[in-house]
Amino acid sequence: MKILSIFLVLAALTTQISGQEVKMGTTIFCVKFRDGVVVGADSRTSVSGYVSNRFATKISFVLENQELPQSMSILQASSSLLDKEHIGNNLNQNQEAVQSTTCCICRSGSAADTQNLADTVRFQLMKRQILDRASSSISNVATLIKNILLNNELQASLICAGYDQDKGGIIYSIDLGGTMMEQDDFACNGSGSGYILGHIDNVIKRKAQLGKEFSCKDMTEEEAVAFVVESIGLAIQRDGSSGGVVRIFVITKDGKKELLKIPPKPESPKEKTESSNLSKFAMPVRRISSST
Repeated sequence: MKILSIFLVLAALTTQISGQEVKMGTTIFCVKFRDGVVVGADSRTSVSGYVSNRFATKISFVLENQELPQSMSILQASSSLLDKEHIGNNLNQNQEAVQSTTCCICRSGSAADTQNLADTVRFQLMKRQILDRASSSISNVATLIKNILLNNELQASLICAGYDQDKGGIIYSIDLGGTMMEQDDFACNGSGSGYILGHIDNVIKRKAQLGKEFSCKDMTEEEAVAFVVESIGLAIQRDGSSGGVVRIFVITKDGKKELLKIPPKPESPKEKTESSNLSKFAMPVRRISSST
């Protein structure tokens, strides 16, 4: 009888725990600069209060910037059995090449749902490339993601960004339920995005005081990378679900370049002496001179 009662209690506790919402947080940020886009994310994967991975990759590439000769089939070029030196020799023989778009997905939400979504999108794009001999653009990728999330229970809030050979840098934000919006300057998402927006508001306010306008599109590559690292670093300091290092990808017409940055440490408050702390509370003392 005691064993049965213990079993019923454990079953009730398991049902109660499984019914609770599991919160997963992250910080993803993307800005558009002169020559392309810079995407960044923290590296912490958390399940409620448990850190399951401290060095995770939250940026998945679904389109790579490849140069394929027209005489070579796409199926042959994607085969792992083909010698890469053979491709290079064919390209050097003055053969025309076809350049595809470089596109990535910055993932926030459920790690399992977003990983499966990125794999599904990559498969559909490869299928379209092989069977239909058609290249895909960033807008095609964003629309595909929107259609998958539409009327779906996937816990995924994403940023689709990259460099298009015709339009340059492009950024799409895709929220829960499939809401898709093209962003002109920047996009951020995840549990740490609120802190990034507050930081950007502060930067805009300081620029306005100097009579200047804030725009990420006027930044150089070095300025954009520094801005992304600073913003994600501030989110890591305040958001308990974000942490680790800052993983950066710079996407231009030449392809992608990966950078790994350590977020800056928070500034320590200035040390104050005990006398300076008490000086503002001290009452003025009136000196009285006595004569003998």
